[in-house]
Amino acid sequence: MSPLIILSESLRSLQKNKVRTGLSVLGIVIGIAAVITMVAVGEGAKRRVEKEIATLGDDWIMIGYWGVQRGGTRRQTGLPRNFTSEDADAIERECDAVRATTPVNRITMQVVSGFGNYQTNVIGARPNYFDIRRMTPAVGRVLNNDDLRMLNKVCCIGATVSRELFGAVNPVGQTVRINRVAFDIVGLLEPKGVGSDGRDNDDVIVVSFTALERYLAGSERSGTLLAAAKKGYDSSVARQQIRDLLRQRHRLAEDEDDDFRIFDRSLTMQANAEATRTFNTLLTTIASISLLVGGVGIMNIMLVSVTERTREIGLRMAIGAAGYQILEQFLCEAIVLCGMGGLFGFVGGWGVSKFVSSYYGWDTVVSYWMAALAVAFATTVGLFFGFYPAWRASDLDPIDALRYE
Repeated sequence: MSPLIILSESLRSLQKNKVRTGLSVLGIVIGIAAVITMVAVGEGAKRRVEKEIATLGDDWIMIGYWGVQRGGTRRQTGLPRNFTSEDADAIERECDAVRATTPVNRITMQVVSGFGNYQTNVIGARPNYFDIRRMTPAVGRVLNNDDLRMLNKVCCIGATVSRELFGAVNPVGQTVRINRVAFDIVGLLEPKGVGSDGRDNDDVIVVSFTALERYLAGSERSGTLLAAAKKGYDSSVARQQIRDLLRQRHRLAEDEDDDFRIFDRSLTMQANAEATRTFNTLLTTIASISLLVGGVGIMNIMLVSVTERTREIGLRMAIGAAGYQILEQFLCEAIVLCGMGGLFGFVGGWGVSKFVSSYYGWDTVVSYWMAALAVAFATTVGLFFGFYPAWRASDLDPIDALRYE
């Protein structure tokens, strides 16, 4: 019997009881739709982490002063005298796995423009800060070494600050007052959006480190350094080189704790990615349970169908149908049920994913390979759960089947 004849007979049999067929397919539809939705949400979360890594970088390292150990407790006793600028110079000079280092000071200040005022983060850093944090200008330029050396009162601002202070007006060339000190805006930074930690990366004003120390910081010293690993070096290598150098420069004995802490951005990104994968695996596993339930429903319906059609099976066998042909037909019916469920389930999962994306603002990604996966998965379910009822039908004795009431 040709495959087309088997498929035609299977469709004709399924059409005889449309309600039962529809209910059977519904279980598979719900299972596939749930799996597609969870995979789409997972892919969206993965893309978001990858985008954040590409935008903010995963090779930068933050070094902060941590205090010293005294009497079993850690106390802030003032910054080491050589911390910040001198340490930054030494790291850049002596650590061959580091491409750039800068002292950084972040202060929240009120900023006033001719259009309004806004409280934001003011960051003082060297020009290589823009390389470390992968910041590029959308309009204008970033700070340079002349600005650092000459203490120029210039700044670059993020998209959020620009919107709050200037609305739709181009901020480059405008003047803002930071803590009553006038700074000229020389650059508008490319938007970076909100990070996975909820921080708005565009809510920032960057000035040169020397200008911040002279005009804005007052007695508040920087306790933070930023560094970035060279291309081709793992950030763990750069981190270890920095740790060894700072311990040497701060004259710490082997039994003494570090008087600084090192935060590696790549570790956070890896942790976020791992947490996302674990969460998505859990959700997909839970969603797959509904697909399993749908498969059990298919098996139950096929067993009922075998019972109802016992006389039909006996008649076919009596006129020459082989057992394998009966097996093929019932297997085909199960596969058709699950295949239809896979197609409708993919469409349903795609619709739910789009709804979640538009209503809740979550990133979702539905790919063509998901459609193929849905149909293949549903077909496999049909084969697995349809085999026993099909085998049972093919194993019937023709005489007993003809006498069945």
